[in-house]
Amino acid sequence: MSRPITFADFQPGARMGEHIETYDPRLAGTWQRIFGRTPQEGADGPAEAASIAVVLAMRAYLAVVTPRPPGNVQARQRFMLHTSPRPGEAVRTVISCAGKEIKRGGFHVELQAQATGHGGRALFSGRMNLIWAA
Repeated sequence: MSRPITFADFQPGARMGEHIETYDPRLAGTWQRIFGRTPQEGADGPAEAASIAVVLAMRAYLAVVTPRPPGNVQARQRFMLHTSPRPGEAVRTVISCAGKEIKRGGFHVELQAQATGHGGRALFSGRMNLIWAA
């Protein structure tokens, strides 16, 4: 196992990596159990789109930013939703370091997640602010 990523390793503006995950029927079914299959049941609404974006962004973060030191805290997240992925669509999420600073004695890191679907179709973008442990 390699050493954990430290605050010094983050380079603002640098692309850290990408994660590709298919929004397959199994994954889509998870949201259909919660939000239904039709708009009348609650499907395709903003709450569903937001939850899909958060899960896909977090999965990309966990896959790309590794290994992480224990003790990190996610302090805030913000997302801009464009559209939801289509069932069967490959979602490509790029994770970049948007910034870092030492504030109140702690290491603060801001990561950006940018997700696209088929043909580069914009799905969502987001920022995650973390208090980094090391």
